[in-house]
Order: sequence, then C-alpha cells, then structure tokens
Amino acid sequence: MTHQFNSLKALLRRVDQKTRHMMLIPVLALMSTAARAELPTMPTPGPGIGGASVGQGDWLGSLGAWFKAGITIFGLVLVGLGFLYVVMGALGRWRDYSKGRADIGELKEYFIMGAVMTVFLVAMVTYAFQTMA
Repeated sequence: MTHQFNSLKALLRRVDQKTRHMMLIPVLALMSTAARAELPTMPTPGPGIGGASVGQGDWLGSLGAWFKAGITIFGLVLVGLGFLYVVMGALGRWRDYSKGRADIGELKEYFIMGAVMTVFLVAMVTYAFQTMA
C-alpha cells in the first residue's frame, strides 16, 4: 500500500511540474516577441568634419560630428588643466617669494612664462578647432 501511495505521490509531483512548465509557455512566448517601439534618433552635435551638414541616416557623417565634438571637449579640458597648473605654480612661486626663498625677478619670470604658455595653449587649441571645421 505504501508503494502505491509513493508512486501516486511521485505521479502528482510530475504532473505538478509539467503543469508549471506548461503555464510558463505563454509567458516565454510573450517575452520573446519583437518589441514594437521605435528607438529615438540621436541628434548630431553639429556639423560634421569639414563643416558639411549631416543628413538623416548618415552614420558616417554622424560619427565624424561626434568625433569632432569629442576632440573639442578634450581640447577645452586640456586648456583648463593648463590654466590650473599655471595658477597653482604661480601660487607656489608666490609662497616661495613670501618666505624669502625666491626673489621678485623669479616671480615676474614665472608670471610672464605662465601667461605666454596659457596664450600659446589657447592659440593651439583654437587652431585645431579651426582645422577641423
């Protein structure tokens, strides 16, 4: 009698498992259907390389415009970092001058060279922007 009861119990377990699997079929079928939504189009950040306008669906022109925008941001970051380094160096030079470790000539020299370097950096990045335009 216990053998029949155990086999009936095993049969009910298999039926329960098969029923659960059958109930998953509609869920999996619904999940595997194609999405009917349309993805938004990414606007180009401006004209492409060489100043040409980028048409709709022109992936190569869009790639050039994104590259140009990335290079522009990178150049601006470099100018900002250069300016920060000049200011930090000038503050260090001023600290040395106020403690008596540097004379006024060294301080003036650093300020002049810092200004020249900042102007040169801005000029080079501006030239790079104009070259890509």
